[in-house]
Amino acid sequence: MSIARLEIRKGNGSIQHFTIASDLLSIGRTPDNMLRLDSLDVSRRHAQLTLTQQGHYVLEDLKSASGTIVNQRALVPHQPQQLNQGDCIKIGSFELLFFSSDITSPLSIEQEFTVFAQNPAIDKTIVTSGSSKPILRISTPQWMREFALTQERITFGRSPSCDICIDLPVVSSQHGYLQRCADRYEIIDLNSKNGINYNNLPIRQRILDDGDICYIGGIISLQFLAAGRSEIPKKTSPEHTQVSIGQRFPIRIGRAPQNDICIDHPSVSRFHAEVLKLSGSLILRDLSSGNGTFVNGKAINRDWVLKVGDGIRIGMSSLTLNIDETLDRVDETGNLRIDAVQLTKVVGKGIKLLDNISISILPREFVIIAGVSGGGKSTLLDALNGFRPANKGHVFVNGTDLYKNFSAYRTQLGYVPQKDIVHMELSVEQVLDYAAQLRLPKDTTPSERAQRVNVVLEELELTHRRQIPVKALSGGQLKRVSIGVELITEPGLFFLDEATSGLDPGMDAEVMQLLRKLADRGRTIMLITHNIGNIYACNLVVFLAAGGRVAYFGSPQEAPQYFGVSEFKDIYQKVERDLTPVAWQQRYLHSPYYQKYVVERQQELHEDITGTRVRQQPTLAGSGKHISNWSQFLILSRRNIDVLLRDRVSLLLMLAIAPIIGLLDFITWKPEIYDLDKGNASQVITMLFTTVLFAVMTGSLTTMREIVKEIEIYRREHMVFLTILPYIFSKVWIFALLALYQAAVFVLLKYLAIQLPNNGIILLEMYVTLVLSAIAGMMMGFLVSTVSPNQNVAPLLTIIFLIPQIIFGGGVLPVSTFGAAGQVANQLSLTKWPFEALVTITGLGRNVAMDSCWQLPEAERKSLSVEQKKKDCSCLGQQMFTRCEFPGIKAKYRPAVDLPEPSKPKAPGDPPSDPRELENYKEKTKVYQDEVQRWQKDYGKWKTDYEGALGEAEGTIQGYYRDFGHMFNINLFQHWLMLGIAIVGMFVTVVVVQKLKDFRL
Repeated sequence: MSIARLEIRKGNGSIQHFTIASDLLSIGRTPDNMLRLDSLDVSRRHAQLTLTQQGHYVLEDLKSASGTIVNQRALVPHQPQQLNQGDCIKIGSFELLFFSSDITSPLSIEQEFTVFAQNPAIDKTIVTSGSSKPILRISTPQWMREFALTQERITFGRSPSCDICIDLPVVSSQHGYLQRCADRYEIIDLNSKNGINYNNLPIRQRILDDGDICYIGGIISLQFLAAGRSEIPKKTSPEHTQVSIGQRFPIRIGRAPQNDICIDHPSVSRFHAEVLKLSGSLILRDLSSGNGTFVNGKAINRDWVLKVGDGIRIGMSSLTLNIDETLDRVDETGNLRIDAVQLTKVVGKGIKLLDNISISILPREFVIIAGVSGGGKSTLLDALNGFRPANKGHVFVNGTDLYKNFSAYRTQLGYVPQKDIVHMELSVEQVLDYAAQLRLPKDTTPSERAQRVNVVLEELELTHRRQIPVKALSGGQLKRVSIGVELITEPGLFFLDEATSGLDPGMDAEVMQLLRKLADRGRTIMLITHNIGNIYACNLVVFLAAGGRVAYFGSPQEAPQYFGVSEFKDIYQKVERDLTPVAWQQRYLHSPYYQKYVVERQQELHEDITGTRVRQQPTLAGSGKHISNWSQFLILSRRNIDVLLRDRVSLLLMLAIAPIIGLLDFITWKPEIYDLDKGNASQVITMLFTTVLFAVMTGSLTTMREIVKEIEIYRREHMVFLTILPYIFSKVWIFALLALYQAAVFVLLKYLAIQLPNNGIILLEMYVTLVLSAIAGMMMGFLVSTVSPNQNVAPLLTIIFLIPQIIFGGGVLPVSTFGAAGQVANQLSLTKWPFEALVTITGLGRNVAMDSCWQLPEAERKSLSVEQKKKDCSCLGQQMFTRCEFPGIKAKYRPAVDLPEPSKPKAPGDPPSDPRELENYKEKTKVYQDEVQRWQKDYGKWKTDYEGALGEAEGTIQGYYRDFGHMFNINLFQHWLMLGIAIVGMFVTVVVVQKLKDFRL
């Protein structure tokens, strides 16, 4: 048999080779042709090539619409023409060069062939039917092709003389070759300039295993598929089976093999539900399953009486009750299609984000959403996955309204946001294991969970990196882990928002190849991306113009021709400059592509929706059940502890900050700060206030990023199952333990550095007060973290929150100096209550507060006599130096306080009448005058010292009593209660604020 080949050229310059290995070759647009040229300017059955008995090939036009041209001459329909060496055949936009058997290719592209595929749920760019030959799949920024490897040695490079020509600058002329090794091939580098990389490491040679991917220059991938394996997805439909209920009840449904109806899917509980027969009626009962049992789209929480036609959904299987009491079971695993019908979304004052979008995505298709800035790409993605529904229109999953049945499909939706949804401190295996604990049913055993994690690691090709911390991975590997978190539940629909953003070309190709593989294995994938270097790995592209209008929906290979540009990247400028968004939209709606990819595809959908087989749809979907709040709390707590233990720098800082601040007490304060002689009440006030302030500050600085740093993780987990209370509590209790530690360190170092009142009760009361202060600061940090839009804002907001604690706490400025607004701020400040509590606990001013004389009005207090003070007062009069315990009070003491008032000299009396005694009288008078002078001097000094000591001491106490007297004897438990109320209030605020943010997700 003669062998010939065709060299097929497309208008964009790409070249592909096809070996003719049969006597008859049909050519056309439909999949049943052996050579499929997938373009609208090619007829369904366009032409055929036949081998005659004389050994020549003849070409016959089958009355095609656009005709068949050979060497610039149109063929007459149904009149075969013999082909000669080098003949040029023109079919639509394709040019085919014919070469006879003397020029053969070592690579056979077998039987079924597509140059530019349009229905990749069935085919790929070049489709090889399943054969015994190994395959090399090559993907470049311009094309993706698969080559059947048939020769012992196959060369590849930029030179046309190579068996596989890759005409790109990063490829050397003779780059490398493949050498057969039994049933595998070895790839060998021929000292090329850019080399060959495997797992991000350069290699000289390697025996290829099934699925291995090598890279050239970071933009070209070469994937080896072993013999007997083809990843070409075949057109499949959901598996339909009929289950007979019979007379044996109950009928158990679940994941375990012991069930009567076994649904082997990770989202299904071991014993998920059961069907009973009571009083002649069939009853469906959910067995406290992890992800719920749904009837007609609504989660059931009690026994449900089944009626004929009721649709039961459990995991990826749906069961419909028939009139003969049989169940029609449909397994939709790997067969989820999604259809958007006239989606429109309007926000604010008539701002249209999506404008009448209709698209249809078949099972196992990989679709890229691209478009200009402001085109509504993320809005469309979230409308398709139901997380942020459109205002108008419908999204159908296998004909079922997603919006009305969202809870039933929640576990089948995988969503990877632009930012990575993993904890960077954990290992790859830990990340996936915690995702499994949180998402899989609670009856999943540890061994089953580990098995599921192993399957995902293998699928992601990360088994060798399982123990590596996520932060040590490359960008492409990190994105794989984020994808792996979603793969844990084996979803059928996958949505990715900018999954390749920020990746270099090599990593971008790596992720795109992974997504291609995931689609081939049964997922329907939608990806937003701006990186179009590997866009030909996808099946279809949705290109959006401004305002959420579809400018194009079709295969990426056909897009440049549709827009009239040479390369896909030029489409962006074309759409923005040439026509208005409305014009692009109308152009597409009137194009054959809209008929082909939307109208024809949704024709079956509309028939199913409007036909008699449509299921009853509830107006609202019930919420599915998930793991209990307590289980969530335990799992999240373990994960938080693991994250904290692995983030050693942060943990050491958290543990070190209290000792570092506490050690400052040895430098800043004198040990005798409370002493009656050497003490200083002003320093005591400052010390107590800064102690409270430091406790609040360390608490808030510790937690200010705790929520906002993992907001993307929280959002994704909240979409699936997570409730707010377990999430917040799992963080609060851990940091409460840290508060216990910090407060203990503060009190211990304070006790060692300062001569505090030696009383164990006082130390315990100080400890409780500082624990509450630290927890209050931590709750303030959580509040800051909740309201912060991102991590960069959190420190600034923390400063804003802390400034009022400093100003209005009562330690920097006396409360009496505040106006009405300041008084309110003082009542709301966190530092007020623990500061005042510490003043009372340490006994500062307690004697003053308990002295009845200081309770009198100031005028009445000043009118008290010395005797009254001595009798009734302990902190007034001279007895304050012996009876009043106030720091530094004895430093005001002077001896005059305890000395009697100097006695005034006795006057000599009246002058004598006897002249003889006059001289003696004068002498006495002179002595008297000298004594009076000495008395006046002594009295003046005594009075100054006496009044000065009392006045200065009483003035000092009066000043502190005026500014801080309300703190000298407060109700300690009442202040603790107020601090507790503040903590609870902030906790409630955190929950409310986060709830409000959740509503906007």
